[in-house]
Amino acid sequence: MIEETGELSNDAWASLPDTILTQIFAHLNVVDRCKASCVCRHWLHCVEIPLLWRKFNCGFFFPSERNVINCLKRYGCHVKELSIELNQYEKENRSNAVAIIDHLASLKEPKLTHLTISFRGENPLFYAGQEFTSSLIRLFQTIGKSDHYSLTHVNLRELESNFTDEFVNSLSNCKNLKYLNLLNKVLVCNISADSIVTLITKCTKLKILHVYHSSVSNSVLHAFAQSDREPLLRLGIVCRRQEKYGEDLTPSAWLDLLTRSPHLKVELGFDHTCPLHRVSEIMKPEIPVQELHLVTFSRIYPEVRMAASYYKDTLVKLVVQTRPSRELEEALLEVAQRCFLLHTLYVFCIVRKEIVDQILELCPTMKMKKTYILKSVIEPEPWTVGQEEGD
Repeated sequence: MIEETGELSNDAWASLPDTILTQIFAHLNVVDRCKASCVCRHWLHCVEIPLLWRKFNCGFFFPSERNVINCLKRYGCHVKELSIELNQYEKENRSNAVAIIDHLASLKEPKLTHLTISFRGENPLFYAGQEFTSSLIRLFQTIGKSDHYSLTHVNLRELESNFTDEFVNSLSNCKNLKYLNLLNKVLVCNISADSIVTLITKCTKLKILHVYHSSVSNSVLHAFAQSDREPLLRLGIVCRRQEKYGEDLTPSAWLDLLTRSPHLKVELGFDHTCPLHRVSEIMKPEIPVQELHLVTFSRIYPEVRMAASYYKDTLVKLVVQTRPSRELEEALLEVAQRCFLLHTLYVFCIVRKEIVDQILELCPTMKMKKTYILKSVIEPEPWTVGQEEGD
C-alpha cells in the first residue's frame, strides 16, 4: 500500500515479491543484509536464497566489523567469490580476515572459485604475513581435495606476504586454476621456478599468470609449451633487484612457448631496483610484449628505442619513468612512429611541447581517448591521464 506521502507502507515493504527483494538485498553489504533478515520472516526467507551469497565482499578497518565473521559462518557454504580488504596494520583487522579464511577452510566442501585479498594500509615493522600464508595453505589444501569445486581465479597482488614454495605447491592442488597473480610487492620473492613448474604441470587450465622474473626459468616456459595443457594467453613478469643474480630466458624457450601459445601477450616490467644492464639483456625480440613498464628513474632511452624495434607489432602500452633528455624524446617519437598498435603512453618526466604535439599527431586514437600522460611543464603530482597543462 502506498501512503499519502508517496512512500511504501511497512506492510507493502513486507509483501514485496521475492525477486524484487532479492535484487534490493544484492546491493547491500553483507552486514546490512544480515540485519535486513531480522525485519520479518518474508525478508529472512529472501536473505536465505543462496544466489545472494555467491559474492561475499568484506572489509576490516574497524573492530565493529567483526560481525562479518558471524555472517560468513551462516552463509559461507554458498560463497563462490570472496574479496577481503583490510588495514593490516591493526592486529584485530588481520585476525578477523584470517578468521574468514579459516572458516572456509573448515568447511567440508567449500564452493569458493574466486579469491582476492587486498592490504590497504601499512605493514607493521618486520611483518611477513605468516598468518595469512598459513591460513591460505589450509584453504588451498581443503579445496584441492574436492571433486566438485576448485579455485579458478586467485588475485593476491595486494597481499604483502612472503609466499613460499609450500604456498605455491598447496595452490597447485586446485587443478582448475585459470588466473593467478602473485606480484605482491614484497622486497624479496622466495618462490622458486621449480614450484612454478609444478603448478603449471598440475594446473593445465592456467591461462593467465603474473609472477616475478626470478620465479621464471626456461623450464617454466617449456612447461607452458606442453601439448596436454591449454595455451597461455597472458604472462606478466616484473624484474627487480634479484635479476642481478638471475639467469636469462633463452630465445629458443620463448619460441617454443609461442609455437604452443600463438596468441600470447606479455606484460614486462622493470622497477628502479633492477640492474640497468639487465634490462636490455632481458628484453628480446622473440617476446610478444604488449605492455612494457620501464620504471627505472635512470636514463633508459636506448631501451625505449629497443622497444620500438623489437615490439613494433605488439606494443599497446608503454610506461616510462626516467630523466628528461633529447635522446628520450627522439626515442618516444620512434615508438609513436613504429608501434602502430600503441594505445597508451605514460611518460613521467618532462617532454617538450612540440614533441608532445608530434606524438599525439602520430597517435590520434590515443589523443581522442586521452590514454596518455605527456607533460611539458612540471606539475604537482599525481599527474592525470589525458590532461595537458592548461586543460
